[in-house]
Amino acid sequence: MRTLCGLLVLSAVFVPHVRSAPVPKAAEVNLLVNGGFEEGPDVDGFLALDAGSEAVKGWAVTRGQIDYIGTHWVSGEGSRSLDLHGSPGFGGVKQSFQTTAGHKYRVSFLMAGSPGSKSSVNTVCVRAAGKKEAFSFDNEGKTHKEMGWAKKSWEFVATEAETTLEIHTLDDEDNLAGPALDDVRVVAVKK
Repeated sequence: MRTLCGLLVLSAVFVPHVRSAPVPKAAEVNLLVNGGFEEGPDVDGFLALDAGSEAVKGWAVTRGQIDYIGTHWVSGEGSRSLDLHGSPGFGGVKQSFQTTAGHKYRVSFLMAGSPGSKSSVNTVCVRAAGKKEAFSFDNEGKTHKEMGWAKKSWEFVATEAETTLEIHTLDDEDNLAGPALDDVRVVAVKK
């Protein structure tokens, strides 16, 4: 630092402008508890759960029976998933979560089909806020190791402060092998 003609002159070091990396967006918060079905009873191959069961944290079994899958096949995410056809039974699962009436939400999930199903196409129904949508999966040629998990998504507008999401089978051909489900998420859609 020195003075020149009565002005204070500061020495400066030139630092070239370095472009910073973009700040990543905050991860979308899943409004569901245990969307990947990782928290539940100990299971090796699979475990049949009857309607009304709440053995899988955050979820209640609806409609008949489901199978809680451990090592029976390779899950889409993590190490657990569901077969919506029990041993035997045509089932589904549901969970309630907080919403804001009038706001839009996106449901996403991984879907596959139980290898060996009599039906080459498995179908589920997704229900929330008085709306529903059907989703299908072609399980032709899939195996327990290569399930072919596919991401599906759907949006709805909440009508109340609490919404119940239900996902259940629409198949009725084979009560032992049906639609497979994993990594279920509900996130608020930004306006």
